[in-house]
Amino acid sequence: MFDYPIYLDTPEACEIGFTSDKFEGYIGRQNGYIVISSITSLQPKRGHLNELFANIQGKGWGIKVTNPLPVMEAICKKKGFTLTQGPVEPEICDDIVDIYILKVEDTKNGDT
Repeated sequence: MFDYPIYLDTPEACEIGFTSDKFEGYIGRQNGYIVISSITSLQPKRGHLNELFANIQGKGWGIKVTNPLPVMEAICKKKGFTLTQGPVEPEICDDIVDIYILKVEDTKNGDT
């Protein structure tokens, strides 16, 4: 699924605002994308997710959100992510899941 994980509060995580005062969960790098598998905002509706998305894109990376819960799905739709489907880890399991993708060149950004 990931080329490598990005853990909360590591230098790379801090560069994009993925810190333990704002989020719980994990993300990772994969082929020019940050993959968001499971994160929870510790301070909802404060703009931290928008900031995270902007910081990721500012680094020149796209964003993938795999199998989101309804709240995250609504955010992805609002921000212009494209819905695709596919296996998250084809080498382990070929179950098909929803994957929302925002390429770095996509410019449609709604506010959440």
